[in-house]
Amino acid sequence: METAGTIVCELDLGTHRIDGLSQWVSDYPLVIVNSWSSPSRKRLTLAHELGHLVMHADGYVDDEMIDVEAQANEFAAEFLMPEAEIRHQLKTLKLPNLLALKLEWGVSMQAIFERAFRLGLASGTDRQNFYRQISRKGWRTEEPEEDRVPVESPRLVSGLVAQFRSAGLTNDDFADLTGYARDAVPDVFLPQSGRHLSSV
Repeated sequence: METAGTIVCELDLGTHRIDGLSQWVSDYPLVIVNSWSSPSRKRLTLAHELGHLVMHADGYVDDEMIDVEAQANEFAAEFLMPEAEIRHQLKTLKLPNLLALKLEWGVSMQAIFERAFRLGLASGTDRQNFYRQISRKGWRTEEPEEDRVPVESPRLVSGLVAQFRSAGLTNDDFADLTGYARDAVPDVFLPQSGRHLSSV
């Protein structure tokens, strides 16, 4: 996304209820993703927000899919798990297979099951049983093997910040340039030593 010109910022949004945001700022697409999210969730969020940027910048909504969130979800699913590539892998939807697919595709077991459901490869009853299973195991909010999903971190903003820092810009300079209060500059603009790790 960055290579294609999208500005991606990972910020602590202070809640688990917001995964990400996106909008066009003049001619520049901007995506903010919640640093609290797990790697697999961030990946899906980025693809979802990319869907909004690509499809909804001019207010376009598919007549057969009025819900823009559903449309962005469909975009993300096809972008990350193309039907032509994944369909044959969704014949078995047992937890061990879903876990293996999670590590292969870099998205959550829930996202993979939802992909199967939307492709007509799982019934509503299958879906209910799946969510009951993962709820019993405590996997609804924290899936296993998350530490084996590659962490994809945005580089563009941090690279620019490093260049500006090397040119002598201070925290106060970043506050003035970005419009933040001087005591509320986001982590993304702080030097590496001034950042804290956010829980995932």
